[in-house]
Amino acid sequence: MRYQRLLERVAKEYNTTPEEVEKEMREALKAAGYDIESAVFIALAASKVKKTIYRN
Repeated sequence: MRYQRLLERVAKEYNTTPEEVEKEMREALKAAGYDIESAVFIALAASKVKKTIYRN
């Protein structure tokens, strides 16, 4: 799934805008001590999940 589409789906689920979702994701990553773009973080997490699923 493309990043923008993911933002739109989350925004729709929580009745907000994709821009607000992205802003909150950036703030959450910063608060967690990560200096990484939210799109990159999601790509890395998705890759890890895929590896875990296909390994089992």
